[in-house]
Amino acid sequence: MNLFPIHQPNLALSISGNALYLVESKKSWRTTTLKRVKEVWLPPDVLHLSSAKPNIEKMDVFIEHLRTLTESIKKPVSIALSLPDLCARTCVFDFSTFPTKKFEQLALLNWRFQQDLKLDTTQSRLDYGVYLPSSLTETSKEETNPENVRILGTAIRNEIVEQYERACLDLNLMPVSVSIAGLDIFDLYQPTIKEILEVKDRRKPSKSSEAMFLFISHWGFTFFAFEEGCPRFIRTKAITIRPNASLGGEDASTGSPNHENVGAKSLQALPTLINAEGPHTGDSATHPYPFYTANKVEKEILATLQYYLETFSQHDAEPSLANLFVVSDLEHGQKLLPTSEQLQQTAKVSGLSVSDIQVTKLSSSTHFHRRGSTLHESSMWSALPGYASLRVA
Repeated sequence: MNLFPIHQPNLALSISGNALYLVESKKSWRTTTLKRVKEVWLPPDVLHLSSAKPNIEKMDVFIEHLRTLTESIKKPVSIALSLPDLCARTCVFDFSTFPTKKFEQLALLNWRFQQDLKLDTTQSRLDYGVYLPSSLTETSKEETNPENVRILGTAIRNEIVEQYERACLDLNLMPVSVSIAGLDIFDLYQPTIKEILEVKDRRKPSKSSEAMFLFISHWGFTFFAFEEGCPRFIRTKAITIRPNASLGGEDASTGSPNHENVGAKSLQALPTLINAEGPHTGDSATHPYPFYTANKVEKEILATLQYYLETFSQHDAEPSLANLFVVSDLEHGQKLLPTSEQLQQTAKVSGLSVSDIQVTKLSSSTHFHRRGSTLHESSMWSALPGYASLRVA
């Protein structure tokens, strides 16, 4: 009899607005391999992703579909639980100094969430990372209270996360970690991004000053900008994305219009891009997404990029290259990306220190180590949030 079954999980449950995904990995001495991914689709109105109120509107239906998804799993079993970015509020905070004691850090972050986002986090779970710019790391590493600290803070309401945990525990699934998909995926790709940037810096006389990360999913996207190894700006935008094949009569461009995660400064009015005319990647009749969905996603990405460049970009004397890394857990998600011409135009009109935006589309194949796997491409991409949560758990 196993009296203590909790251990490092090799199973992850990831949540989407319309589906549940069970991801299994296999760990060996030096590698972690994606073994399989299984999915069940949820009926409409079972889930409503939100950071403000409980998400599961029909708990009995949710549990029944979760039971179907996990019926072949021997229980009890520990799992990693991956939630969509829309379930939490994430923000980047700047501090001239930051306390060293944990309770003082939490108190200060609670206050900043209240001041910057008007968000009461007293009934929330709060997690955060502390970052120092790489240029200051050597001079500040011996200081007990370093200066110029940036904090990436995430808050999720107890009533939201406890709903998901309760559903899991009812089926003897024990969440030993709960995380946010976009942040996990960024952490998964960070070594790859760092390596690519280092190679580019060696090839060019001037180092790139901007680096950005874009994660596109069923519920919308998260845009994450960083500099010198530190987060600088983050925005999560809710846009329901459905492919043409499953669109039906539903308006696929409708999301949660009041939900946005914006870091460092309030984003009250994103700029309107006059020339953002919609998708240009092939004929609209053969595009995998409805025109109005692709058009809305493109405009929001360009508007977010323009806001970031205008608000946070440094006024350097010599304009430099900006790098945009893109990944998606949708089979055709990267086709929602604006064209290179649209991106360069946005950089030209708004990025005072940016001469060009170079896009790198990230692949998951190098992370999954799928030797001999029979997974379809669509299944491979849908495994990304759960797989990332297992790697960083």
